Amino acid sequence: MNRNILLLAMLAAVSGCQNMGSKQGGVDQSSIYGGKNSVLYQVQEQAESPEQAIRMADMAYQAGALDQALYQYLRAIELDPEQYEALVAVGRIHRDRGNNHLAEMAFADVLKNQPDNLSALTEMGLLQLALRRPDGARELLGKAIAADQKRLGNATGSEVGALKVDAASPLKVYNGMGVLADLGNDAATAAAYYGLAAQIDPRSALVANSKAYSLYLTGAWAEAEQQYRLGLSYDSSYQPLWRNYGLLLARMGRYEAALSAFEQVESRAEASNDVGYICLVEGKLDVAEQFFRSAIEQSPAHYEMASENLRRIEQIRRIREHGVNQGAAAVEAFAVVPTGEVTVGP
Repeated sequence: MNRNILLLAMLAAVSGCQNMGSKQGGVDQSSIYGGKNSVLYQVQEQAESPEQAIRMADMAYQAGALDQALYQYLRAIELDPEQYEALVAVGRIHRDRGNNHLAEMAFADVLKNQPDNLSALTEMGLLQLALRRPDGARELLGKAIAADQKRLGNATGSEVGALKVDAASPLKVYNGMGVLADLGNDAATAAAYYGLAAQIDPRSALVANSKAYSLYLTGAWAEAEQQYRLGLSYDSSYQPLWRNYGLLLARMGRYEAALSAFEQVESRAEASNDVGYICLVEGKLDVAEQFFRSAIEQSPAHYEMASENLRRIEQIRRIREHGVNQGAAAVEAFAVVPTGEVTVGP
């Protein structure tokens, strides 16, 4: 893929139609923010080397100024087209924002030039996993593991039991392989990968969340709860942990505790709808109705999701009255899913 085309596409994603009248390297340096154009342009002008641009981009990224970070990473690539780690960072920002096509373009361009680039293999593999492309994810994450094992001088094989890790190993790669194993209903292999990930970072909330969800899938709910609580002791701000913990508590019938868990990441109305949704999927229509009505009472002006789910309950009841058997899967087909999906993985 032509690097200039890639840069133009990515700049278009963060640019408006306004033009500041400046071109460098054939790329139109368009405005990025209304109201902040002059400040951002001044910052961009100060970057006279790729190293300086990357330092400024890293600082902006750490501060949460993602558009500014994105612009500076692109500036670094303009100054030096072989700044591949900057291009990986560009792809990561786009992936986090849901611009998956641009993210894939960035990672693919790196891998075209550096097929063994561990960062690009990791990020592209995790993107494929998030996009529900398990075969592609497995291939890319497998290559990332091979690169990591080569770094460690481990030539004993690729089987999970023969793998080695250290603190520099890519934790999300091994965790991602565990998620893939869980998707294939291979709990033992998943546990082995999570064990490797835990060696890399024994206090990772991400790994604790994955291990807990794996236990949940096998029906070991008490052990899963312990893992969720352990993960929260590592990082109580990790939102996927709270969401999955809320799911478990709702499945266990501990509805008030589930509401409390969901409320760590969303409003009371959204939490009530989420608990109602889980009850609905389980076929507990009366309990689900109570939570949906509670969600509407708490947010009557705009909470259409709960109202729609109430209508679904009435449809299901009418179907049941006509003698049609309804399992959990059929009920789920009628339901409007919660605002935040259950999250496990990278």
